[in-house]
Amino acid sequence: MSAALNDCDEKSPFLLENEGAYQAWRARKLKIRQQLSPDRVFELDQQARLPQSMLEQARVQVDAYNFVLFQSAEEMDKKAFLELNHQFGLYRLDSNLGADQDSVTSLQVVAASDERAQYIPYTNRALNWHTDGYYNPHERRINAFALYCVHQAERGGGNHLFDHEWMYITIRDREPDLLAALMDEGLMRIPANVQGNRVIRPEESGPVFSVQPDSCALNMRYTSRPHNIVWKSDKRSEQALNFVREILMDGEGVIDLRLQQNQGIVCNNILHGRQAFHDKAERPGRLIYRARYYDAIDLADAPDSQVSGG
Repeated sequence: MSAALNDCDEKSPFLLENEGAYQAWRARKLKIRQQLSPDRVFELDQQARLPQSMLEQARVQVDAYNFVLFQSAEEMDKKAFLELNHQFGLYRLDSNLGADQDSVTSLQVVAASDERAQYIPYTNRALNWHTDGYYNPHERRINAFALYCVHQAERGGGNHLFDHEWMYITIRDREPDLLAALMDEGLMRIPANVQGNRVIRPEESGPVFSVQPDSCALNMRYTSRPHNIVWKSDKRSEQALNFVREILMDGEGVIDLRLQQNQGIVCNNILHGRQAFHDKAERPGRLIYRARYYDAIDLADAPDSQVSGG
């Protein structure tokens, strides 16, 4: 663990030495999960905003599952999409290689001649389990992202989600000794992205689980892709990673959804993936807006809110 955790050393439930804080946080999270359904969809008003009363409920929803679903009555432009995210305290956008000038990414199938075609999000292929921006350096950790469905695919294109805090609870309850390996700074190494003798992105190493020093929130970096990633190869690291894979394969805790037109999701950086999809040439292709944030969702105004990884 980093020495820069500061105040989180004493209060974070995600450090093994803070057993009392963990048990209190765990009990509260399990209680609110039992009271709420993950598939509730929050209706936006005519200004494509959440009314204040509903915003409080949405924050509780995030506290329980680390994501919230929304529905707009009419198509939203990217400006309205970003303003909605502001209601959740999300402002600091990350601009990845394929993002538009406003740092929002238009996820759609691109032509084979397009440089982005080498990256799976710009194809119709399936995306394996991952968290967004796992290759980013520590100072640019992705803590939240939002999606908005402009057009859904004719067939396929559904998402599967897994709350990263639920992953942490499962591991800590069943195999707590593996958490040290998952928090090792050298566990996960992503080689540099070099194209045409030019370094697009330098090599980056880091842990799977970490505690963000500014919010004391839990951050997870993970990918199940087999290429362009090097995992630490000692026995305990391999045990820990195999356990993560087992949890995801088991299916308990996996939430499946398929965003419909004008629906979206605002979430902390949970584990997620995407089905392959198919579109007909005569209809608009699948188009999803995505915004990535260095911020985590602000739960300050959620009733009885306390640190919960977001």
